[in-house]
Amino acid sequence: MDITAAREGISRLEALGPRLTGSPAHEALIDDIAARLRELDLPVHTDEHRFTRWDPPSASDIVLEIEADVGDPARNGPASARRIPVSAPLHYSGTTPEGGVRGPLRPLGGLLPRWSRARDGIAVLEVENRSWPMGEVVHVWEGSEPWPRAEHPLLPATLHALGLGAARRAGVRAAVLAWRGIRPSGARDQVLPFTLPYQDMPAVFVAGEAADAVISAARERRSAHLALPASLHPGTPTRTVWSAVEGSERPQETILLVTHTDGPNSVEENGHLALLELAASLQRSRPRRTVVLVFTTGHLRIPALTEHGQATTRWLADHPRWWKGGHGNRRAVAGLAIEHLGARSMRENGDDLSPTGASEPELLYATTPQLVALARRTWQGATDRPVRISRPGALVHFGEGEPLFEERIPAVSLVTAPPYLLSARVADCVDHELLLRQVASSERLLRALDSLDVPEIGEVERPGTPAKAVSALRVVAGTLGR
Repeated sequence: MDITAAREGISRLEALGPRLTGSPAHEALIDDIAARLRELDLPVHTDEHRFTRWDPPSASDIVLEIEADVGDPARNGPASARRIPVSAPLHYSGTTPEGGVRGPLRPLGGLLPRWSRARDGIAVLEVENRSWPMGEVVHVWEGSEPWPRAEHPLLPATLHALGLGAARRAGVRAAVLAWRGIRPSGARDQVLPFTLPYQDMPAVFVAGEAADAVISAARERRSAHLALPASLHPGTPTRTVWSAVEGSERPQETILLVTHTDGPNSVEENGHLALLELAASLQRSRPRRTVVLVFTTGHLRIPALTEHGQATTRWLADHPRWWKGGHGNRRAVAGLAIEHLGARSMRENGDDLSPTGASEPELLYATTPQLVALARRTWQGATDRPVRISRPGALVHFGEGEPLFEERIPAVSLVTAPPYLLSARVADCVDHELLLRQVASSERLLRALDSLDVPEIGEVERPGTPAKAVSALRVVAGTLGR
């Protein structure tokens, strides 16, 4: 891949716009990928899944109005109202009936609010975008610099969205989540969260002065009007496409290359560019082992594919003969998950985000000591400093490399996670030169994995339940203690 191809690939993503799961833009990208695989004379396999797609309006078309006073039936005309700008709808929250919903604003606190206090009203929750101890969640291998504390809107958004089902059962009409610790430019058009089922409870995010206004109005017990006219599309199709390059010497051993295709911007997700480049390279120089390339759908709608894990979890469940080993199955000896290439660091600039000139710290996992050594030899990424190699913490392995870890398939995974990762508004967020270095590093890794004997790749060790409990307590203590 050269710089022209990198720019063209990113320009295509920007032209398509947000590729939310099952949307026309997402389907167009999958068509592009399938066409490119056919150009390379590779087989194209398709897994079609169907789900109910939730299609929200843009944030500017969502109406949130706060009554200036409670109004008096004896007065002439309705009470005046103030329109509040909405940062984003809560992903797969719900939809309001025609005309929206109206009700008193009710302030609720904590991660376990008493939803009954907002019965027949609109709940208002403060969401604190506080920093959290990333080093307790993402560990590093010896010789790597520990991760500092981090802020990312995904964590608080997900935690506060967990209760929306209980809110519906309690008779709450809608919810407004008021961000603290994040500016409107950082909160705008965030596609959050993406791991929860459809909630059937309309909810929106507000930030900055809008958050202040909603919280103040709730404390004054004023009423509000919310119109979130999202549409539901049952039976929406979405596709995972995948292919395989047969090995020349050990075809029964496989290496899995994994990415996903849905995403709101040109960083999340652009990993298909790397997989297609690797596919072309493998066609020019055949691997010893069979290499399977998986372009999975559903990363932004995981509950539509599986009850646990990531989107790749579904592909593994559907196709054990390509990785599981045993009678009649091929055996996966290694994997490489590639996501979020070329992520620039961005700063708030008025109402928008603009590049700082630096790159985001790479989150590069390796799941065995042998792969750590291999990554240090082959990876050239964001900086000239020694690459930081992370290992999965007891609680989580971020990204589509997680299913490989759960199945004890040794793997290296790139899953850099900037704060804007799930924003549909951010632009100019890809460093093309960095993308090229990461693609080249991925190819070196793949060729090295193909050349190693199985013992040289190592075995995956997963943490037990006690380690998970201790890690969870440390994360909670480290977050609430700030």
